Amino acid sequence: MTADKRPVQATHGDLIAYLEERIPLALSEEWDNCGLQAGSRKTSLQGVLCALEPSAAVLEEARQRGADFIFTHHPLFFKPLQRLDLDRFPGSLLRSALAAGVTIYSAHTNFDKVAGGVNDELARRLGLCDCRPLAPYSRRLYKLVTFVPPEDLGPLEEALFAAGAGRLGRGRYRECAFRSPGRGSFFPESGSRPSKGEIGRRNLVEEIRFETVCESPLVGRVVAALHRAHPYEVPAYDLIPLVVEDENQGLGRVGELKAEMTLDAFVELVREKLGASGLRLVGGGSRTRIRRVALCGGSGFSFYRQAAAAGADIYLTGDLKYHEAREVLDGSGIPLLDAGHFATERPAVEAAAGLCREFATQAGLELPVFTAAGEEEPWRSL
Repeated sequence: MTADKRPVQATHGDLIAYLEERIPLALSEEWDNCGLQAGSRKTSLQGVLCALEPSAAVLEEARQRGADFIFTHHPLFFKPLQRLDLDRFPGSLLRSALAAGVTIYSAHTNFDKVAGGVNDELARRLGLCDCRPLAPYSRRLYKLVTFVPPEDLGPLEEALFAAGAGRLGRGRYRECAFRSPGRGSFFPESGSRPSKGEIGRRNLVEEIRFETVCESPLVGRVVAALHRAHPYEVPAYDLIPLVVEDENQGLGRVGELKAEMTLDAFVELVREKLGASGLRLVGGGSRTRIRRVALCGGSGFSFYRQAAAAGADIYLTGDLKYHEAREVLDGSGIPLLDAGHFATERPAVEAAAGLCREFATQAGLELPVFTAAGEEEPWRSL
């Protein structure tokens, strides 16, 4: 094989970088544990197995298929380990995965929220149109404002952009800023070291008011870059908190069926499209008609009221508890269909596999990507 015919190689880290660009970790809930669970970013990537959750059966399937990267929705670890028992789950699974050179990576609540993730895939399976989040994602940004002489603006803005400032639209727009001229004043006292002006008198200088934005986790890094690059001994700056709501991302979805149907017909649609068994319906009746559907994969009762407020005719989720069912009935609210945690989140596996295949295509890789075949509900209905 000639040098120019060699197959393209990639590492686990390359795939992780791509996934974290498409499913940002910043979308994760604070209590969650998304990202790399176990493994090495330096390992050469041979194949990917996508699954709902890490298990001994999933690891064995990965071995049999020659996949050394397992991408799951549910994390291996939800809480910090106080001890690591290699003979009991999850320690036993961790030991086996590391011994086999298999990396485990998870995208959980960030995959629930992101556009094209769990809930969008669930809505697509049911044929919903014009979907929007039930609980749009809101994130904390800061507007950074500082003042700098015109001749020093270039190096300063380059340093701030390099530190991560100036990104908007989920990173699709970079180096976003605003500049306006003005005059600044300062009175340097004895012992100061001004880069401009004279000590002991008020100085008026031409300055540029420079404004940009930065994500909350990057504030420390951006401010440190400002201090390093700014020509003034004591630069003046403002940090103004902002809350930005993203209409395309967030928990849950609400959308429209292409045609109105009876409640019984909708139940059968869910049973067929999700392969759900043991459906549980609360509320509704023979005259109930369904057109607008709200949903949330997994355990989503906390968004029931948002579903009703959105004008939904029914709410689809999983893991309904007894007192939650009573709340639906006693409040005479919209009907709720519990299709189970597994059935409402299993579509995430196909969405995950689609992202991995996109990565392979863009990187020019011949990368096998599989979906776990052996996963099923953890219990049987008797």
